[in-house]
Parts: sequence; structure tokens; C-alpha cells
Amino acid sequence: MKQIFLLLSLFLFGCLHSVSVQAQDQSIRLGLKASPNMAWMSPETKNYSYDGTTGGATIGLVTDFYFAKNYAFSTGFNFSFLNGKLTYEDMYILTADTLFGQMNRKYKFVYLDIPYMIKLQTNTFGKFSFFGQIGFSTGFRISAKARDEFIPDSGTTVKENNNITFSTSLIRQAVIFGAGFEYHLDENTRIFLGINYSNSLNNVLTGHNASSGFNEKAQLNFVELNLGVLF
Repeated sequence: MKQIFLLLSLFLFGCLHSVSVQAQDQSIRLGLKASPNMAWMSPETKNYSYDGTTGGATIGLVTDFYFAKNYAFSTGFNFSFLNGKLTYEDMYILTADTLFGQMNRKYKFVYLDIPYMIKLQTNTFGKFSFFGQIGFSTGFRISAKARDEFIPDSGTTVKENNNITFSTSLIRQAVIFGAGFEYHLDENTRIFLGINYSNSLNNVLTGHNASSGFNEKAQLNFVELNLGVLF
């Protein structure tokens, strides 16, 4: 993964250099997007298990800086609502009792994401053009909450909501791959539809398991369907 990060960084640096060199050919397009997503957690801690995908959403601003006819540096900012689920063995203190059992935790993250990607676009076919994009995203955690369901080895199931901000990473760094198409309504307005895959490059958890003492480690990945308009 580090080799991929280095190669893509060099590629983006070269493209950004082209942006500065060819600034006289630059045009800018601004737009808005709304994206339903499906996210999941990939645990790296012993006895932690993936527990399925969970729906969320992203809304944001898109900015494309064209440095050549069919090539753009694409950025903006997004508010990403990402959810994930993990199952693991844990302990729970209830008044004077210490219970051992299984924790089913649903994570609810909110990030301010800043993508920085290179967008490669085809010529127009009728009113359609197609594109692919690749790059990175840096997400700054705004909040992190959990919906916990603790099932003890004996006794009554406990359900509660918790603020877990201080046991999660402030930054989520990810690599992004995407593709889609644009429908040209007129010379200046375009509707776009696409799909992005965001693969986390770092651990998003910083807590530890109360029962085993292991440090918690997991990546947060998602796929989103991009719907938006460019002006």
C-alpha cells in the first residue's frame, strides 16, 4: 500500500505541475453532489469480526480545474456520513458487576473530506462524455458515535449509545478510484453520475479492548454512487 501511495503521489505531483505550466488553458467548473454510500469496517485486531455493510450518505461541493481539454484536477469538500459494524468479545461494568460477553457495535462517523484527484475525460459522444478519476482523500473527523449491543454470557442484553470521539483517529487518509459519465444539458451545465471506491490507508480506531487489552485497529472503506450537477 505504501508503494501505491508513493506512485500516485508522484503522478499527482506531475499533473499539478502541468496545471501551473498550462494555467493559460485552465477552465473551472463548480458543482454540487449528493451520494448514497455503503461502508464497512475491516478489523485488524485479534477476535474482532466484520459485521456487514451499512448505508450512509455524502453531500458536498465539486470543483474541476481543467488544465487541458480532457484532463482536470478535481477537488472540493464533502461532509461524509459513514457507518460500520464490528463484533468482538468484551467486558461491561454494570453497577457492581463485571460482565463478559459479545459486543455488537455500530459505528457512526462524520468526516469533512477533501479529495484531490486527477480526472480523465473522453470527448463528447452526442450529449454524453465519460470519465475516470484516481487520487486521494483526507478526512477530518467531526464526530464519532457508537450504538452498542452487549450480550453477556449470562444475564440481560444491554443497549446504549456512546460518544467514542476520543477513541478514534482524527484523520482518515484514503485512496480513491472512480468512473462515471456526464450528460451535457448545454454548453455550461452538466449532470453527472458515477461511482467511487474509497479505500482507507490508515487505522481509524485508537481505543483498546477492555477484556483482552488489545489495541483496536480497523480500516473504514466505502463505495458511493455520485449524483450531481456541474456549472
